Amino acid sequence: MRRVALGIFVWLVASISASAATDVQIAQGALSGTVDDGIASFKGIPFAAPPVAELRWRAPQPASAWSGVRDASAFGFICPPAKLSVLAKLKPHLKLPQSEDCLTLNVWSPAASPNAKLPVMVWIYGGSFRNGSSAYPLYDGVELAKHDVIVVSFNYRLGRLGFFDLPALAAEHPGEATGNFGLLDQIAALAWVKRNIEAFGGDPNNVTIFGESAGGMSVNDLMVSPLARGLFAKAISESGLGFGTIPTTAEAQFAATAFAERESATGSSQLATLRSLSVDQIHDDEANSTVTSTAPMIDGTVIADQPTLLFAQGKMAHVPYLTGSNSDEATLMPEFGTTSRQTLDALGDQLAFVRKAYEQEGTLNDDEFGRQIFGDFVFASGAQGLASFAARNGAPAYVYHFDYIADAQRAISEGVGHGGELPYIFGVSGLSRMPGMSIVTKFVTSKDLGIVAMMQDYWTNFARTGNPNGQDLPEWAPTSAAKPQTLVVNDATKTVEGFRKAQIAIAYAGWLKRAGIPVPN
Repeated sequence: MRRVALGIFVWLVASISASAATDVQIAQGALSGTVDDGIASFKGIPFAAPPVAELRWRAPQPASAWSGVRDASAFGFICPPAKLSVLAKLKPHLKLPQSEDCLTLNVWSPAASPNAKLPVMVWIYGGSFRNGSSAYPLYDGVELAKHDVIVVSFNYRLGRLGFFDLPALAAEHPGEATGNFGLLDQIAALAWVKRNIEAFGGDPNNVTIFGESAGGMSVNDLMVSPLARGLFAKAISESGLGFGTIPTTAEAQFAATAFAERESATGSSQLATLRSLSVDQIHDDEANSTVTSTAPMIDGTVIADQPTLLFAQGKMAHVPYLTGSNSDEATLMPEFGTTSRQTLDALGDQLAFVRKAYEQEGTLNDDEFGRQIFGDFVFASGAQGLASFAARNGAPAYVYHFDYIADAQRAISEGVGHGGELPYIFGVSGLSRMPGMSIVTKFVTSKDLGIVAMMQDYWTNFARTGNPNGQDLPEWAPTSAAKPQTLVVNDATKTVEGFRKAQIAIAYAGWLKRAGIPVPN
């Protein structure tokens, strides 16, 4: 009887603790969250003022405080996605309400106590800077948070609402950064984390940013942005393109001015005219225009030059850096508007030379050849290259190549597509909440779950110490230009020195030549 009574007492204490964990006080006011599988979550927290009316196309402004206790049990609005985007097509099915009033963030914590000092992982979603949302079910932070880390995700402005460098905007508020509003939102979210995360159990001095695709590109942009210095201590860029170039100030301003002219917005009323447009009017024009610039750009303040050049010059945050890509990134070819044939044709008289390097282990048909070139030129070479620049400037850097195919997919897939590593980072619980995907999780095997556990250990170990290695994990050696190392994730995960060396060297040299950067020895 005493044992039963003791059990009831322990249960009551645990219940009281769980209830208390959902009440958090921050500078803006009190929050009431929820508990899911032992993890406290707080959603829809404003980190900046709604960017509406006169705040449309302005750097994020401070969020207001509130009185009483704010309900933080549900996600906020998603930022309006651009027309024709994947998320826009799926939105009715996913039932994600959208609004320009979307600058909110979410926190998952295993110990919402100011004294916990847990490492913090801040997620940045992808979507070509034209779609995406922190409310996407796959990005649920519960499983990662179980590794004793705080997980944060946030929304940032998209498309022309997020990236718009009209000269009149800079004149409106002299000295205030303009153009890269989506990146400024990301920086504002990180500044909020720095100020408030301790209340949720996080260590404000141990923040890791991580993102995939456009989120991975954002990580690279934040690495070189002086405005983000000191807001994070480590960085993970998943499929972040690496060596891609971004629009110059002149190109971005030309596109913005062309839009204003199409809307007959001129003179002293130019900004008022554009701000009176509906979101649909703005995105309809963006979708139908042949001249547009709706992604990060060189603006001289947020980003001073091409990120690749800044990495090469050592002008980035000198923090531990982890990056990589997947084995079949060519699934993204349609998004780039290209094909294997076009990729091969672009090689011109270098085609035979490149084919020889690629066929060291056997012949390839043209489709396989083109797909491999796309993956190496757009993703793998950039990951290895930026990592080597980071290492050259004194920061530990790690590179991965994700090639583990789930058991149930092996009969229909020859590689891991763009974004295919994400269920292994966030876990299958979020995947099960996605429309039409719950059946997929029924076929997950113990081997698949072993890869999930391994990847989550690597990512959270890195967030904790700057080194992904840990007990019972395959050793992951850091990389350098002199000794390129890659963790190849598959059935026999291990570090490989000089992985795809000949193929990546061709793409690496080509990108550096294009950027005007001497190829390092």
